[in-house]
Amino acid sequence: METWLNGLIETIDKIIWSQWAALGAFLTVEPCRKSIVDPEALLVATCAFGRQDARIFDEAMDWTIMNNKLLKPWRLKNISRSFGPDVQRTLGAVLDYVAKDKGKDIFPGVRKEALKALDKVETEELFRREKGRYAQGRKQPDEVFLRWKLLRGSPRIRRHSGRPDPKNPANLMLRLRDYYGAGARADVMTYLLTEKGGSSHGIAAKIKYQQGRVYDVLEDLVGAGIAQKQGGRGQAYYWIDRESVAASLGLGRKRPVFFVWGDVFCAFSLLVSDWRGHQVEYQSDFFSAERMRDLTVEIVPMLRKAGEPLSRLPVPNIKRQKGEEHKEALIKFVNQSQNVLRRFTIE
Repeated sequence: METWLNGLIETIDKIIWSQWAALGAFLTVEPCRKSIVDPEALLVATCAFGRQDARIFDEAMDWTIMNNKLLKPWRLKNISRSFGPDVQRTLGAVLDYVAKDKGKDIFPGVRKEALKALDKVETEELFRREKGRYAQGRKQPDEVFLRWKLLRGSPRIRRHSGRPDPKNPANLMLRLRDYYGAGARADVMTYLLTEKGGSSHGIAAKIKYQQGRVYDVLEDLVGAGIAQKQGGRGQAYYWIDRESVAASLGLGRKRPVFFVWGDVFCAFSLLVSDWRGHQVEYQSDFFSAERMRDLTVEIVPMLRKAGEPLSRLPVPNIKRQKGEEHKEALIKFVNQSQNVLRRFTIE
């Protein structure tokens, strides 16, 4: 189990590196090109998985210092909530450090909400490989992260990060934000240009906005003759002529795949966190199978709804599975999900 999870974490790390490279972080890896990068989901995911690797964590902070105006605070809040208090606290520390570096009160709402995660939590090392170093006095903690009850040394901010390459298809979301402005319209159009369409509720869930805001944008698009709809209020299905709209925006015929990266990363985070928090139980075949059965109910729907290529994967049938079959079925499903995601990110 531990070996398999380490392999999963390694794949996630590679995906995160490839996406930061696409956004312009100073990395030597090949940037993602086949799937859209969601910058808010990526930063939140780095706060979850970057605790394994100080370098990617600090490169993400470097990029955020240089490009913080590209991020949408409300999406950071919406996405980080599903990851839970530990990730919210880490995100709060990162944004607090960025605000101090810039000398501006940026992301105040995200940081304020993240403060709630400090209740009843003990101070701990940010990077798991450094456990015990601060108690021994071998390293001095950074003051900003210490306020968030996280121990780490001074971040290595080299200020080498660049801007996202607008010619990279993976940066379509940011390219449309530059074109349409800071509102919800850009992210709605990103979805409509890469997916067949959907209801206002369904699209809102995919792009992590309030349904009311998405509905207003969709109706405006219909009124402007850009989008079409079928059905009445609350049940309407919206779509666009993707080829003609893409041509009007100067986009190529081949567009990147849309994944709900916030849900993808969250699903994997739930799995890894559960193992870390219940390692004794995972040593038992019986208890580990029970935990994997419960995780299947939560993780599988989240992943299958996170993108059309993932929706084709067969669903484990927990009603017909017994004992260790739950573990084997979930591991098989997660492996298949990894393979799909690798094709659109690092292969």
